[in-house]
Amino acid sequence: FNIFHNNSDHHNILSLHWHDNLEIIYMTQGHAIFYIGNQPFPAIPEDILFVNSKQLHAGYSVDNTHVDYYAIVFHKSLLSSNVPDPLLEYISPLMEGQLLLPNKVDSKSELYKIIQTYILKIIEEFNHIKLGYELVIKSFLYLIIISILRDTTHASDNRNTQNNYERQMERFNKLMAYIEEHFPEKISVKQAASIINLSPHHFCKTFKKVTGRTFVEFLNLYRINKAEELLRNTSLTITEIAERVGFCNINYFSRTFKEYKRYSPSQCRKSAYRSQAE
Repeated sequence: FNIFHNNSDHHNILSLHWHDNLEIIYMTQGHAIFYIGNQPFPAIPEDILFVNSKQLHAGYSVDNTHVDYYAIVFHKSLLSSNVPDPLLEYISPLMEGQLLLPNKVDSKSELYKIIQTYILKIIEEFNHIKLGYELVIKSFLYLIIISILRDTTHASDNRNTQNNYERQMERFNKLMAYIEEHFPEKISVKQAASIINLSPHHFCKTFKKVTGRTFVEFLNLYRINKAEELLRNTSLTITEIAERVGFCNINYFSRTFKEYKRYSPSQCRKSAYRSQAE
């Protein structure tokens, strides 16, 4: 279990990834759009989103607004028990992938008011670390799930939906692993499509639907994020960094970097030097 308080002035506020954990996103500032599974979800302050286990997700700022949100991340095993427990009757569908949590809760619903109260209490307990805070947090997580189960709008057995989604994500995970290892190299759309056994046309449509970006846009953003890490944490020259992340043309690298980050590589480097000096 962990809570991450994320804030960013960048367009890319959450890089595309997936994990086995469940995640609750609670927006506190700004205007963003989160892609969860294959659906886009606009998010403004006080919106609540859920990310199920193994769902691909990413987040982007809208109109370059400053975005601030909490990510409550926990593994399903936190909710399990090794002893007979009546609660398992209700938790088992979630543990076994039969139940998917709603990716977004309607802010005008009664369910939203209930869940928002529990989320704020979880954040408060995590920040203050009072005696027994772990048990209190776990109790509120149970209450969130039971509240969703009680709400007939979202209560459904969707094992097949989850299984189909997990199979699709396994294919994309293979591609993400390849990109992570080979991103400095030239990777064509045709090559990427072949990795997950799709035609280039079908691949482009599916990739855009799942991530909200074209494959070229995603690959460039991945390279730029790596470049930013090197600019902030190494003494390599900007030209060396551009070549290391897969850009042969320094001018194209600089234009692309500024397009995604809203400041130039040299400004990024100067900002890193100022932070180190302070």
